[in-house]
Amino acid sequence: MAFGEIGFAKQIALNAPKYKNIIEPFGDNGTLALYLGKKKPQQHTVNIEDETMFTIMSFIQTLSAADKKRLKGFDWVGSLETFDQVVAITAIEGAELFYRYFYLNKFAAKSKDPEAPPAFDYLKLNQDYKNMLYGLPTMRVGLKPVTLTNEDPLTVMGTGSAGAFSVLLPKKPEHIDAVESRLGNFSGEFFYAKKSTSNDDLFESVAINGDSMNISTFAASSIMMAQFEVRTNYDSKMSALEPIEQK
Repeated sequence: MAFGEIGFAKQIALNAPKYKNIIEPFGDNGTLALYLGKKKPQQHTVNIEDETMFTIMSFIQTLSAADKKRLKGFDWVGSLETFDQVVAITAIEGAELFYRYFYLNKFAAKSKDPEAPPAFDYLKLNQDYKNMLYGLPTMRVGLKPVTLTNEDPLTVMGTGSAGAFSVLLPKKPEHIDAVESRLGNFSGEFFYAKKSTSNDDLFESVAINGDSMNISTFAASSIMMAQFEVRTNYDSKMSALEPIEQK
């Protein structure tokens, strides 16, 4: 989900170095742009690899009064009848695409098969998500000064430059491996984070990068209280790395 968690964005903002520009190659996984408490950069680039999400973020960035009126007119209550109608929407941009994407995001049952057609989650019957729309004007404010791109995140990432602050939040295993192989060559400053599921992951990274990078950790506010390993090439205010309790 490209909007990420505000709690995560706040952690990054509070532990950021001095910067003129912000570069976020993996904006699909969350973006600092939506946290209005950060210091405003001169330039802010957010790369969205997924084309549908890029189109939706671009829609929010230019949200008009007519768009808001159109969105408020849609049915945001969970029902099988509405669900089937939403699945049939074929729009590739605008309010209809936004509606289809987020209605299915809220009301489709989770499936392990990415190729399976969407099915209604009956546990969400009669739930109303229309209040989600009240957050869109704030999102528009955060995205207004941002340059959105739709490119290969590893190309956008580069190795940084003086005055640029890179926020690196990869999720795909191949992206994580590629990012970690480049961190030692970064000329700009970066905040890199990934989920850590075992002490083996944490201590392996310390052994490899401990001499040149700051390693820390924090627990993200979520159902699973996921723990994230964080690496920076500047001094952050985050806690020192601690072992994960094995269960």
